[in-house]
Amino acid sequence: MEYSLLIAVGFLCDFSCVGCISDLDWALKMHSSRAEDITPREVKKRRRIHMANARDGCGASIPYEMIIEVLQWLPVKSIFRFRAVCRSWEALLSSDEFRCLHMAAAKDARRRAPPPKLLYISPTTTFDSTAVYSCSFSPSSSSSRPRDRGDLLFTIDGARGNCVEVVTPVPCHGLTLLYDAVGAAFYICNAATRAATRLPASTEERASRSAAGLGFDARTDEYKVVRLINGLSYQKDMVRCEVYTPGGRFGDRWRPPAGGVPSSLHQFVYAAVTNAELNKLPPVFANGCLHWLMRPASFITTPSVAIVSFSVAEETFTCLRSPPFWVPGAPPNRYGLSKEQLVEMDDQLCLVRDTRNTILYVNVLEIWKLPDYSSGDWLLSHRINLSSHLARDLRESEILRVIGCFGITSRSPRKKIVITTSKHKIFDKYQKMVHTYDPRSEALETILSITETHSTPYYGPPSSRFSFIQDTLAPVHKTDEEIALSSELAKVTGEILLHLPAKAVIHSKFVCKQWFRLIESDKFIQSYFQHKNMDKRLKVMLVVKGTGQLGFSFAPLNKCLQEAPSNSRLLDTKVVCSKPCHGLNLVSTETYDYLCNPCTGYHMFYSLGPSLLQRMPKAEEHAFTVGNKNIGLTFDPLTQQHVMVAIFYRRKDFKSRQYDLRCTLRWCDSRDRPQLSSVPPLPVNDMPPAYVEGMLYWMSEPRLGQSCEWNIVSFNLATRIFNVVPCHSWFARWNSRNHCRAFVVELEGVLCAVLADPMAEKLDVWKLEHGQWGRAYTIHLEAYPEYSLKTGVVVPLAVDRDHGRILLNTGRKIGLYDPVEQAIQNLYSLDQVPVVRSCSPHHHKFLDMPSTSSANSLTCSKEDPAAELNIMDSKMIPCVPMLYEESLACYTRVPKKQLLW
Repeated sequence: MEYSLLIAVGFLCDFSCVGCISDLDWALKMHSSRAEDITPREVKKRRRIHMANARDGCGASIPYEMIIEVLQWLPVKSIFRFRAVCRSWEALLSSDEFRCLHMAAAKDARRRAPPPKLLYISPTTTFDSTAVYSCSFSPSSSSSRPRDRGDLLFTIDGARGNCVEVVTPVPCHGLTLLYDAVGAAFYICNAATRAATRLPASTEERASRSAAGLGFDARTDEYKVVRLINGLSYQKDMVRCEVYTPGGRFGDRWRPPAGGVPSSLHQFVYAAVTNAELNKLPPVFANGCLHWLMRPASFITTPSVAIVSFSVAEETFTCLRSPPFWVPGAPPNRYGLSKEQLVEMDDQLCLVRDTRNTILYVNVLEIWKLPDYSSGDWLLSHRINLSSHLARDLRESEILRVIGCFGITSRSPRKKIVITTSKHKIFDKYQKMVHTYDPRSEALETILSITETHSTPYYGPPSSRFSFIQDTLAPVHKTDEEIALSSELAKVTGEILLHLPAKAVIHSKFVCKQWFRLIESDKFIQSYFQHKNMDKRLKVMLVVKGTGQLGFSFAPLNKCLQEAPSNSRLLDTKVVCSKPCHGLNLVSTETYDYLCNPCTGYHMFYSLGPSLLQRMPKAEEHAFTVGNKNIGLTFDPLTQQHVMVAIFYRRKDFKSRQYDLRCTLRWCDSRDRPQLSSVPPLPVNDMPPAYVEGMLYWMSEPRLGQSCEWNIVSFNLATRIFNVVPCHSWFARWNSRNHCRAFVVELEGVLCAVLADPMAEKLDVWKLEHGQWGRAYTIHLEAYPEYSLKTGVVVPLAVDRDHGRILLNTGRKIGLYDPVEQAIQNLYSLDQVPVVRSCSPHHHKFLDMPSTSSANSLTCSKEDPAAELNIMDSKMIPCVPMLYEESLACYTRVPKKQLLW
């Protein structure tokens, strides 16, 4: 059909658009002549004559109505190609009038069209975007096995891929609604045109549960996203409703419906929302209404109504009668997850009943339809036997959903029902499959089978990620924010802001609303982070005394180098700082832990609770301990959130080697209390952990427990599982005569184990790459008493990639160690004023230092003259050096309840 239409379009192009086919005819005539006999001027002259003759032909009288009559039957892909014919065609094919004609023609053509394509979504490798794929329902030509992947259509940046779910398995007039459970954001997309937009944030941030769906108002030609909300216990309204109309007359905002939620239906709406969220059952749009299914187990006795219905046009609520297998007034069966779901099939509302693993002891899938709303009588339409050998995949699946049907055409009335299944593989691995079932032949065929990671530890059983694709030009209206961010002015403004310091960018948010939207957008925050840290240059700040309740503040190292250390800048409270983790640092004191962005001054404190700290044993003291806790900062790529992992000792006895510890997790974007986690298999020492690619690592404590060997304890946040990584054989067994200290660090993105030998005054650094240990560095400190391992701990912080020097930190001094010359360049010392003598400029270039001068240069000498020493009070707490990354990362101070629909 498309081929014949293209021929007709080509015929019309020959008469109505001279620049299309006429140029081809002219080019063929020119090719037949000898090119060397024709001058360039002659070429232009002949072309003008040919074009004038073409315009004088009968094509000039062909009306656009005939062109539209042909073009409206073309698929969307062809429509986009023909927009490039000429400007008039581009304007015609982009108009709302043609879009309406094409949608009407596409609806009529579906009766004669081949089976539709399947849409499915899947996370990308970084989990910060969602990939949208298409797959044909026809069997694979290469083999009899089902497909394991489809064709990539487009990606949606910012959608937290592993937690994005399909709300509308059957597109609503060509559009599909998606929901990001982590970002609490809705997306509307048209897979045919590959357009997608993110809806503005809902005004109802505080909710116990919610459920949303997409509907279409045929009277006003408007789409509406309707969201039902179960309020919190202390809120006045138990249930609420809000509506969003993309590109509608109500503006770019969520609003209450015209009719509201009648008080007489509150209990039914509450039960419907609860069922939708707990069982991942979004509402279904059919006959101009959105329908939410209730669950009998939500009531003491089975009600006579089963469905809450919302008229998209009238914006009013009603209820529909229950199916015959519900016995009104009888005690409901309370077993597991809901075995019933709603689906739209053949333009009618249907109810699917799954009898697997129920008290009926039968494996049958029933499909009931509601042909008449006025009578409310349900009729059994299909009964699928799941006991046969062919239905084993359906019978053994944990979650089974019917998403629709296809195949009823004027040429072939053979209907096929589309069924999706999900089966747990290992931990968070799920096998998702798509099947087609022929009711006439009872044949079951598997079309697609994929295995992917799913965030089940956080959000329960996975929901459907599949939908149909309708070939329509249904519009995807951009939001006000998207329009503002896509303008040329916004692009230029964004390029300028990328070059400003983080604090200046934060202050720029208050210039106007457009700048605020731009700077607050996830895309700009990510672009800023990448732009500012692309050179991988190490950046150092000092944590100094602050004003107010915080007790500390941040000062750039280059600024501190210009000033002599003073007691007024020394800390009142001891702090321990983590290395940067996706733009944020963890600053820990004895009572609180602070998530900080030193570039912007952002901070948020987290209390661990006094009841925990009161039971702690006495802590060991050195520059890298604070209280009796060991806390690391990690990042969850699935949820795009920072998480604090804290280990506390409730008992620690080095004489008896007995200990008792606990581990808690704290999501930084949540005000909830810390969650208890499994305990490490080995005790860990008091040195801070190392963060490497989503994993946290601690060095074990050989003075406790049954083992006297050093091992590394790892923690995987995705699985919440601790493991043990053996150290290199160079790490001998600990004994009371061996005063060596071992700990872990991250250097150049690799896990490293450090063995500090105070007798030899050296640090042996080993790195773990591809599962094998190899020696990385040997740091000799015998010539530098201020870096002695006998009196303190020396930690390698980072490595200068350009010159290979290692940044060392003792808590009172930071310096650069040159492995070739075995020399240390002191960058900053809390025990003395910066010395005047200077080194080669490249020694400190990578640290973003100011240019050297006679007033504030650095020292390269191994021993400083006594006259230059300015010894401070040893009891004062020094300033703490901290590596940081330039970013705008932060978490809102208003907690959001991020729940699935």
